[in-house]
Amino acid sequence: MEWVPIVLAVFKGTALLIGMVYAIKWHYEQDKKARAESSGLQSPSEMRLFLTMILALAVSIIGIVWAGCWGNAADGGYGGALGCALAFIMAFMARPEGKNVPLVTEPTADPDNLGDARTQLMAMKAALDHAQALHASRMEAAWREKMYLGIAGIVSAFIWKFGAIAAGWLNFGY
Repeated sequence: MEWVPIVLAVFKGTALLIGMVYAIKWHYEQDKKARAESSGLQSPSEMRLFLTMILALAVSIIGIVWAGCWGNAADGGYGGALGCALAFIMAFMARPEGKNVPLVTEPTADPDNLGDARTQLMAMKAALDHAQALHASRMEAAWREKMYLGIAGIVSAFIWKFGAIAAGWLNFGY
């Protein structure tokens, strides 16, 4: 009968992991659909930071499970420390893409008639609209990058602090 809690904990963990995978997949597909409509692609730095967030959270949780099941329960926070360090290293290494928003230039020549002036004005308006849309998409990407790093840093810091307690819960007296 001592194996029942272990089997139930493994089943619960497996069910939660499967649910998390499908939830992440669903959110990813919804985000992909929204991006297809807005045609704004994820930048490589944003994708790198998202993967860093997932890695930091995985390292944190693996540290607790390892300490609780096979190691010393007092070492449960080390995975959180590694995850927190990884998140903050990536925060310091995150750089903008280096592409500048194109500036709207002045017309090159004075228009000879009203039709030429209208054409130049419409071209400048289109360039301004494009620059504003590009700026808005970059601001949104920067917000998502900050969110990824914030989540990874905060959750890893909590696991760093309370990992020993969580690992003690997983330690079944071995």
